[in-house]
Amino acid sequence: MLLVAHFFPPSSETGANRPAALARHLRGQGHDLTVLTSAAYGTLPEDDELGTVRTRDLQRLQSRGSRSGAGFSRASYSTRPHPLARVLVPDPYALAWLPFARGAALRLQRERGFDCVITTSPPESSHWVGAALRRRGVAWVADLRDGWAFEPHIQEGLWPTRGQLRLNARLERRLLGRADSVTVVTEPVAGYLREQLGIAAELVPNGWDPPDGEPVAEGRAESAPELDSGRVSLVFTGRLAAGNKDAAPLVRALAELAREDPSAAERLEVVFAGAFTEDELGLFTTPVAPARIVVAGNLGRRAVTKLQRSADAGLLIAADTRRQESGSKLFEYIGAGLPILALARPDSAAAEIVAEAGGLVVGTDDVPTLKRALATLAAGEIGAPSAELRASYAWPELARRMAAVAEGAVAQSSARR
Repeated sequence: MLLVAHFFPPSSETGANRPAALARHLRGQGHDLTVLTSAAYGTLPEDDELGTVRTRDLQRLQSRGSRSGAGFSRASYSTRPHPLARVLVPDPYALAWLPFARGAALRLQRERGFDCVITTSPPESSHWVGAALRRRGVAWVADLRDGWAFEPHIQEGLWPTRGQLRLNARLERRLLGRADSVTVVTEPVAGYLREQLGIAAELVPNGWDPPDGEPVAEGRAESAPELDSGRVSLVFTGRLAAGNKDAAPLVRALAELAREDPSAAERLEVVFAGAFTEDELGLFTTPVAPARIVVAGNLGRRAVTKLQRSADAGLLIAADTRRQESGSKLFEYIGAGLPILALARPDSAAAEIVAEAGGLVVGTDDVPTLKRALATLAAGEIGAPSAELRASYAWPELARRMAAVAEGAVAQSSARR
């Protein structure tokens, strides 16, 4: 198999987690897997041994030629899009990375003769690599970590013309319609593909994985902060503004709880670990005593996992505009066995999974209900996920499901020939 993934370790982007887990467990289950990815984020010592191929990427110009990719692992960031993102459809990687990835994939196919290629998006332009190999007889699985035209991950209003939106929709229909199989992370995306495009997408959700053997992302702290053993520690890991997520209601609810019920508030600490905008860092300085807010910084994967497994509960903040929202961090909280407090729209994939795990779901801007939920958390009255649920979202099981999809695509491709 060939796995095409622009985001891959040592990239610190959340989008690297799924392809990294798939690669690790597909190889562990005996599949001969080659990974094709970008060189923009650096390299790993085991690349040659594992068959990881990194291609040129014009994105590297942003890091001034740094070979470490450290420019992509900052503790703070801006959500301002690159100017090319307003012009190119479906994404700027169609210019920055696709030409190099497509050429490398065709060369690797001549050398190794793949049975199947899995392309994972975003960026959506990665799927052109799958289409190119399918024309040469390779079975193709298109894996969507986010919707494409359905609740797209791109910022609202990014494209200035309706023609760009129509072109994006046509590309989605044309490319995904050619794939032998399509996999998605959440049920809302699967429903959209079935109803709007007639594509019978298969659900292979994100999952959780132990940290052993995972690569360390350069430029990120590997020490998790010490939590206050006298408090209930509610931990958020990830980014906010990049996904249109807002922590202000949570901070406001915590401040109100501190004024109205200080005995409950003094039992709480909220820990934010990740890269945050300057505005978010300012928000975290809001007075909430006797509760407290801790900013842990941008941690590496091992430190994040250690922090999650030492916490008392996990905080999920989802965008209120996206039904498909689940987030890879949700499954890491499940893997850590944490009770979960989620700010999410009630009809979202995240809300369904959190409820299944016994957690609490509150509307993204419902401060009164959120305040009561924080008091419930302080009293230790939120349930934790069951062992059976944790097992169903473990990456070894999910990799077997993806392998079954790939084997079905190969059989379909063989029948087509």
